[in-house]
Amino acid sequence: MAAMFFSQTLIVFWLSKNGFDFSHIIIFFVTSYIVALIGIFVLSKIKMNLKPTILLGVLLSALSVAVLIKIFSVYQLYFSAILTGFNVIFFWIPYNIMHFKFSNEDKRGLNSGIYFLATPIISMTLQPLAGLVAEKFGFETMFFIGIAMYLIPIFLIRFLPSFEIKLNIIKEFRENKFNWSTFFQGFASRVNWTLIPIFTLFFIKSPKAFGSFFGYLAIITAITSLFNAAISDKMKNRKVFFYLFTSIAVLSLVPLAFVENIYYWAIFAGITSMCMYLANPFWLAFNLDYYKEIGVEKTIILREVFLNAGYIVALLIAILIFCITSSTKISLLVVSLIACILPLASYLQGVYKNKNI
Repeated sequence: MAAMFFSQTLIVFWLSKNGFDFSHIIIFFVTSYIVALIGIFVLSKIKMNLKPTILLGVLLSALSVAVLIKIFSVYQLYFSAILTGFNVIFFWIPYNIMHFKFSNEDKRGLNSGIYFLATPIISMTLQPLAGLVAEKFGFETMFFIGIAMYLIPIFLIRFLPSFEIKLNIIKEFRENKFNWSTFFQGFASRVNWTLIPIFTLFFIKSPKAFGSFFGYLAIITAITSLFNAAISDKMKNRKVFFYLFTSIAVLSLVPLAFVENIYYWAIFAGITSMCMYLANPFWLAFNLDYYKEIGVEKTIILREVFLNAGYIVALLIAILIFCITSSTKISLLVVSLIACILPLASYLQGVYKNKNI
């Protein structure tokens, strides 16, 4: 994970520096999520052993960065996106399954908090460092260092437990109703994890400042997810936290579209990042509770289906509004307003209804 954050922090900045505009970068992300979504179903019959599968995922992640070190064609962008999509299947799904398969069922919220706490802890140092290296020694040096860092997880894979997973959730996908809550969780999260980095390019013009900005976001979110998830487990009332933090998170997205300078952008992006990290452990815990009867493995895979569907629709709407209005701000505003449907969609879906959780 550290290698990914170091080597991929400045990808959006690098693409912009190489002349790719708002539409190209959005299409880059959309392509990766489409590949992940289709791949889950296409590869549904294949049994995958954890260790070689995660090894493949790590190698794909490194290669997705390597192909962008020198950009000569837009096709490199799409090739990297395809590799990134397969990385979801071969790394993130097995990694998520492993994390919760070997965790205590009574500590779902806490384990979700620990899961989401790892990201800001890693980010607060490595993202600013990546920006500093890129500015002082060049992007190529930064990318090569990041790729070299992948040797560490490759070595550590040998210590992982051994078990097989299968992506076969077609039966569960057909038998369970469409998970609107998780779909809109994916929809809302794209503002925080895709649109905020892209819009930050409008305010920050140096790689060092760009990396430092995301280091700053990591610092202000590092404690929140673990703290709130631990409270949830103790009180045995995750549904209250789910609705409270979900509502706060989606509402925090709307002001972003009205920001005019870097100072307010830092304030409101920080608020959004913090609110999303408050909500994310409960969104993940919700899926583990909601699909409890089908087991952790199928739950994680089914969750990825609906999340990626939300990612795709959110970014397609963003690019559609941009094409119609030629305004990135209106695009951000429309996506943020649609994301506000999440609490209502969750309530109408019956999330935690008649569940003493």
